[in-house]
Amino acid sequence: MKKFTALLLAVVMVLALCGVAEAAPKKEVSDEDFHIDIKFSNVFNPKEWNYKASQMLADMITEKTEGHVSVTYYGTNELDCYADSVTQAVNGALWMGLEEPSLFADYVGDAAMVIAPMLYSTNEEYNYVMDSDFVKDLCAKLAEQNIHILDTHYSFGFRSVCSNLDVTTPEDLKGHQFRATSSALFAKTLECLGATPVVMGFTDCLAAIQQGVVEGFEGSVSTLAGAGEPYELVKKVALTNHLIATRWLFMPEDVWQTIPEKYQKIIEECAYECGMWEQTSCEEDEAVQIKKMSEEDGVTWNEVDLDAFSAAMVPVIDWIVDEYGSTYEAYDQLCALVAEFRANNK
Repeated sequence: MKKFTALLLAVVMVLALCGVAEAAPKKEVSDEDFHIDIKFSNVFNPKEWNYKASQMLADMITEKTEGHVSVTYYGTNELDCYADSVTQAVNGALWMGLEEPSLFADYVGDAAMVIAPMLYSTNEEYNYVMDSDFVKDLCAKLAEQNIHILDTHYSFGFRSVCSNLDVTTPEDLKGHQFRATSSALFAKTLECLGATPVVMGFTDCLAAIQQGVVEGFEGSVSTLAGAGEPYELVKKVALTNHLIATRWLFMPEDVWQTIPEKYQKIIEECAYECGMWEQTSCEEDEAVQIKKMSEEDGVTWNEVDLDAFSAAMVPVIDWIVDEYGSTYEAYDQLCALVAEFRANNK
C-alpha cells in the first residue's frame, strides 16, 4: 500500500510539473537581442523572375531588419523544393519557400481550388481574389497546419501550351506526351487539356524534347524565354492561358510567432513589395519577350477555341473536390469574386 501511495504521489508530482512547464510563458527576447537565420529555397534559375524576386526579397529582409532576420536564398533546386519545401515548413524548420499553391492542398483542399484552371484572365482579377476574405480564411486554416503564408502575389504570367504542334482544340493534343510539373493539379490539368502528362523537372524537359520523349510543355512566356533557351526547341505557342503562373511565399507558423512584431511588419512589407515588383515587371517584360521571340527566334502564337478548352477543364474541378476535399461551393465563391471584379471594372 505504501509503495502504491508513493508511486501515486510521484505520478501526481510529474503531472503537476508538466502542467507548470506547459503553462510557463515563453522567454521574452528584446528586439535587439533577437536573431534568426532562415534558408529560403525554390527551383528557379537566375534568368527567371521568381529567382530575381527571391534574391531581392532575401537581401531586402536582411538589410531592413539590420541582420536580425537573416535570409539566405538558394535557387536552382539546390535545397528542398516543391512538396519537400512545404514539408520543411510543416516540420518547423528555419525555412522560407516559394511554391505553387496547390502544393498546400494536402493540408487544406481549397488551396488547389483557388488556382483552378480558366478561373482568372488577368493579374488584377487574381489580386482581387487574393485580397478577399476567402483567401484570408484559407491562410488561417494553413496556419493551423504550421504553414504561414507571407504573400500570394509572386506571379509571372499565364501558362499556355508550348510545342511544335498546331494546337487550337484539346483534340489536337490527344496522343502527345508533354512535360508536367510535380504538382498533381498541373498534371491533371494537362491531361484534361488533351495531352499525356510526363512528370519531370524542367531541365530534364529540354533534354526530353531533344530526345523525342516529350513534345512540349505548358508554361508562361517567361518560362519559354528562360534558362536553356526553350524557344530554340519549341516554336509554337497555343494561347490557352489555362492556369495563372503564380507562387505563394511561406514559412513555418511556429517560427513566425517567435519573430518580434517589429520584424514581422518589415518582412510583410518586403514580401508584398517584392511580389508586386515581380508581377508588374514580368507583365511589362512579356511584350518585349514575345516581340523578340517572334522576330528573332521564329516563335509563333495562335489563338485557340477557348470554349472547347474551358469545357475540357470541368473534370479538373471534380478532381479537386474528390482528391483534396474542396467543395463546389468554394469554386462558386471564387467564380463569384472574379465576376464581381469584372462587373466593377468594365
